Amino acid sequence: MLIHYLKITLRGLYKDKAFAFINILGLAVAIACCFLLIFWIKFETSFEDMYPNKDRIYRLMIEENRKDGVHYTGALRDMSKKLKDTYPQIEAAALFSNTSTSLLREDAKEGIMANLTYTNYDFLRMFAFEYIEGSPQQIVKNKGSVIMTDEAAKRFFGDSSPIGQKLSYYMMSYTVVGVVKLPKNTNFQFDILVPDERVLDAGIQFIMLKENEKMTESLQKQLSTFLSTQKETTNKIVTQKIADIHLHTPEEIKSKDSYGIKLIYGNYPQLIYFSAAALLILIMAIINYVNTSIARAMNRMKEVGVRKVSGAKRKQLVERFLFESFIITALGVVISFAFVKYIFPVFSEIMGNKIALTFDWQTIVISIAVCIIISTLSGAYAAFYLSLFKPAVILRGGTKSNSKDRLRGALLGVQFFLSVGILICTVFIYKQMNAIFNESEGMNRDNIIVLDTSLWYQSEDFIQIIKQENPNIIDATMANCPPYNAPWAYAGITWEGMKNDMGDIGITQIACDSHYANTFGLEIIMGEFIQPGLPWWQDAEAKSFNLVINESFLKLMNVENPLGISVNYAGFTGKIIGVVKDFNFKPLKEKSSPLFLSFNPESQLYMYIKTTGKDKQATLDYILKKYREMKESLTKRPTMYSTIEDDYSKMYESEIRSAKMLSVFSVISLFLSLMGAVSMVSFMIEKRTKEIAIRRINGAKTPHIIVLFWKDILKKAIIASVIAIPLCYLLMHRWLEGYIYRTSLSWWIFIAVPLLLMLLICLVVGIQVILTAGKRPAESLRSE
Repeated sequence: MLIHYLKITLRGLYKDKAFAFINILGLAVAIACCFLLIFWIKFETSFEDMYPNKDRIYRLMIEENRKDGVHYTGALRDMSKKLKDTYPQIEAAALFSNTSTSLLREDAKEGIMANLTYTNYDFLRMFAFEYIEGSPQQIVKNKGSVIMTDEAAKRFFGDSSPIGQKLSYYMMSYTVVGVVKLPKNTNFQFDILVPDERVLDAGIQFIMLKENEKMTESLQKQLSTFLSTQKETTNKIVTQKIADIHLHTPEEIKSKDSYGIKLIYGNYPQLIYFSAAALLILIMAIINYVNTSIARAMNRMKEVGVRKVSGAKRKQLVERFLFESFIITALGVVISFAFVKYIFPVFSEIMGNKIALTFDWQTIVISIAVCIIISTLSGAYAAFYLSLFKPAVILRGGTKSNSKDRLRGALLGVQFFLSVGILICTVFIYKQMNAIFNESEGMNRDNIIVLDTSLWYQSEDFIQIIKQENPNIIDATMANCPPYNAPWAYAGITWEGMKNDMGDIGITQIACDSHYANTFGLEIIMGEFIQPGLPWWQDAEAKSFNLVINESFLKLMNVENPLGISVNYAGFTGKIIGVVKDFNFKPLKEKSSPLFLSFNPESQLYMYIKTTGKDKQATLDYILKKYREMKESLTKRPTMYSTIEDDYSKMYESEIRSAKMLSVFSVISLFLSLMGAVSMVSFMIEKRTKEIAIRRINGAKTPHIIVLFWKDILKKAIIASVIAIPLCYLLMHRWLEGYIYRTSLSWWIFIAVPLLLMLLICLVVGIQVILTAGKRPAESLRSE
């Protein structure tokens, strides 16, 4: 019986090629979108699944209640030994601290940059890695031994085995005793892991409970007060399961790169939005299928009547139509696999995870489920509705089609609604991205090269040399960070005349030199900026600790003239010598807050070099050459550089990713809407071919006939747009509230997008009508 159904289905598809093309292609595109999102969601929600002890491992964070709200800190001082000694429920504790640095092979002339991670031996017990060579026991036995990832081993040693090879890092020498395969879906990314029992300065603190222990409310309460037992503080410790780190870490921690630690954080809201978008795309494809199925069903009334007269039971007719729907859906799924395989590398690159495509048993189960669900939804009308009618009613002329036309019209309206909504949202997201990258924020970011250096006290000499020798260099500055992403913040800063209840407000610091304001175009509105030629450390003078504040700091102090007021910060005391106009030193979702700039050459690790933008490659080559001449001790260390544009794009990679993906969804939704319109108009034209011919005979012109068809389509499009526009306004208004610098919700976009969509649909409809109306009336009447 199934073979018989299959033959009939294939014959029907071959006979009605337009129907087959629209449905199968539409389903294939939509299902491919869903599969891509499923693969990504599976990856994003699988972080740390490979560790057997993951349910017992927690990250510790500091929660601090300040006047300006609750703040979280992810980097802690090493408390591993104290935690194990204090709480018997804890089996292991480890700190995770990494840095990007250069390591040198014994026989190499130049070092290779790698992510060097420090921890203790408990870390190896907590996180069970897959060993390609060596074992964790060998690491514990041999002091100074390290493990490498297979990717790092290939970078350092090619195809040779790294076991027993030595790597040097400044005065340290390490021996490789193990190689591990590090999965992509773990936050603990490293190239070289250095286990040691020495106490580390700072990093991410982990604990692992004993096998039968749970993170009870009582234990959580005990841990929260642990800091207060070590020193006088009101800060608390909060715990987080390692499985929650990737998607549910506080934004404040995700935006910081403290002590060189940068985990691979996900974006949970983005996960929800993209899933919703993919689901909407699938709904649009199903609507197309239902519409075309209803259209075909009206032409298959007589087929149903003849089959019933010939003895077919209703059950057989239901099976027949559902099987046909299943075959069409299955073909769509198979074609979608081809689409997925072809576009997955591009999709993976956009999403930023670069994972491999694997079709496992879960994918097969999902595919079968998709076939069953979609075929049931899309084939239900033909299967259950048509099979209900009596043969005599069908053969006498069928039933009235008004209800079917209303259903198809409503479904087409839903398609317009979804397309208009997705397109409007996409336009505003791109408009906001443009606002972010073109917002001045009170500074100038154009044509600045970022050089990762260790010049420290030699920086001033280097700056003067490159400015004098190269006319393309305007100025340069040494600092710990750029003025659009300052991570260092302190509480407990005090100043003369300060009120007693203001001491716990977080104030951000930028450590920089005298060139910072000129390099980035900061506006000094009072006093002066940091002076050049300041001494430091043992030779430091009082003026070396002077500072410049921003307008927000001045408002906090609530004084007219802050110049000369002493401020105690981070263990130093300096006087305020200037005030700069507020600039946004945080991501654009955060408000401007109090900030001060001060001199500290040992914290200034990056050089920002302002250029004219001319001869970019030649200017860069000159800078790198001069840097190596100045810092001969670093000739074996690769010179790391980037541009402000690169760093800025990395800050907003989540928003850029959303814009790219939504643009893809917009194109697909537009494509499906046009297909839906083509499907509906094709049916209307087929149904009204005789009417068109008679109108032509009676003198109707082709434009009049086109307008006749436009009316039905445009009425639905206008109603859908009227509903979609206010909903899009509310959605975009709420989304933009998350940004301090935000674009305006331009009214003309809400009008232009639906109009453009209607124009496209009218164009498609017009072409179809012209082709039909162009036939000779006698030919059309004879075919009827």
